Parts: sequence; structure tokens; C-alpha cells
Amino acid sequence: MSAQTGGQISGPRILCLGIDPLPRSGLQKDWLDCVENHFEMFELLEEKPAWVKINLAFFIRWGRLGIDKLELACEQLSGRTSILLDGKFGEIGNSLNQYLDFAFDHLRVDGVTINPFMGEHVIGSSLQKALALRGARSRVFVLGATSEFPQKRLSKLQNSLSEIADTCTDAHLALDASGKLAPHIGLVIGANRTDALAVERIRDSKLPLLMPGVGAQGVSLKQAVTQTKGFEQEILLPISRAVCEGGNLKPAEMKNRYESVQAELTSLLTQPRSMS
Repeated sequence: MSAQTGGQISGPRILCLGIDPLPRSGLQKDWLDCVENHFEMFELLEEKPAWVKINLAFFIRWGRLGIDKLELACEQLSGRTSILLDGKFGEIGNSLNQYLDFAFDHLRVDGVTINPFMGEHVIGSSLQKALALRGARSRVFVLGATSEFPQKRLSKLQNSLSEIADTCTDAHLALDASGKLAPHIGLVIGANRTDALAVERIRDSKLPLLMPGVGAQGVSLKQAVTQTKGFEQEILLPISRAVCEGGNLKPAEMKNRYESVQAELTSLLTQPRSMS
């Protein structure tokens, strides 16, 4: 969905449903209920979300059972929405390929999140693998400025945001000099990272953004949309805890919450005055 806001054209702002099953009790039987509640909530939605983000950690914590449910989730959602596997992969070459094959070939998800700490090959290899195995639907989001970030000695690791953006651009131009692959690789920028969102290199790039941190993490949807006014690229806005509370709510309540947030986003994008 695109909208004209304050005289400037903004690119698509897409609500992304997060699936992070986390029982309040910590018990496996309740985790299974949380998973099922997410599935039922998805079925109840009349208009399915364009993207669903599945957090790998909340599944592998339960071992074989978790992997079974992860596979089931990907099977049930495949073809009905685009699936982003949030695994923050980042490894040496051979190991990275195994992670990517698990995601794109075995689970057949459409996108992943990756960690660029190991170097440029992580970005280039991930984009190549995504395009080879998932084609036009694929997305690779590179950790840039996360909503939880180091604030002492290691803070310099996230001060390389412009360099990471340039490396993403180099990766897609190496595969296609026309620049048409730009929408397939993007950056993770926390909604609370106003410092990163103020970087002109990020605003002016064609790189899509994955912007976590809306809702339970303290940034309102209105703030997130307002501070990206003028950004012409696609921006995915994951929403999980504020809607599902880990899956501890009844599916009907989760559905109502999601639809309320979607209605708010639609209103923000179609009523320019609300952005002032």
C-alpha cells in the first residue's frame, strides 16, 4: 500500500504478522496451544497478511517437536502469504549454505534475516541463494541497526550502517548491473533507531527495510510511519507481542487486534493530515 504523505510519495508500508509462540507458563503443552492459536488466528483473518515472520528461536527451543511444528507452519502458510524466517544467520561459507538450504530449499520460505558480522560473503551468498531457490518472491534482510543494540565497546559494530547498505547494493549490482534486484535485499532497522533512520544513505536507497519494534517495544505505529515519511522503498512492519502476546490469547482476540492495527495503518497512509 502506497500513500501520499505531506506532499511526498512514500513506498509500500506492509504489516507483517510475527509468529513468536511463548507460553507464559513455560510448559511445552502450553507452547503447543500457543502455536495452534497462531494457526487458528491466521485462518480467521479474512484478508491474509502479505508477510508472516516466523522467529526460528521460538521453535528450535523445543527440539524435534519444535522443528516439526516449524515445518508444519511453513507447509500451511506456503502459497497463502510470504514467509520470512527470522534466524539472523551469519556463518563461514559452507555452514552458511546449510542454513540457507534449510530455509529456502527445505522449508521453502521466501525470506531470511542474516547477520553480516562474518563479512561481505554472507550478504552476497545469501542473496544468490535466495534468488536461485525462491526467485521473484525472495527477500534477504541484513541486520543493520537493531532495536536492541550494544551501547558500550561493541556499539561500533552498528556504526557501519552506511557500509552495510553499500555492500547490499554492491551484492545486487554484481548479479544484475541494472539494479532490478534491489528489492530483494534490504536492511533491518529498529523502529526506535531514529539515528539510523536519519542517515540519508538509508532513506535514499532502494533497499527495503524490515522495521521491528512497533507496539510492545515502545514505538507507536504512527511514530514508525511518520519517521519514514519520504522513504520510497518497501517497509515491513512486524507486529507480534502487541497482537498475539506470544499466542497466549484466544485466536479471535488476536484476530481483532491484528485487524485493528491494520486498520490504523491504512488510516495513517490514506489521511495525510494525521501525519503532521
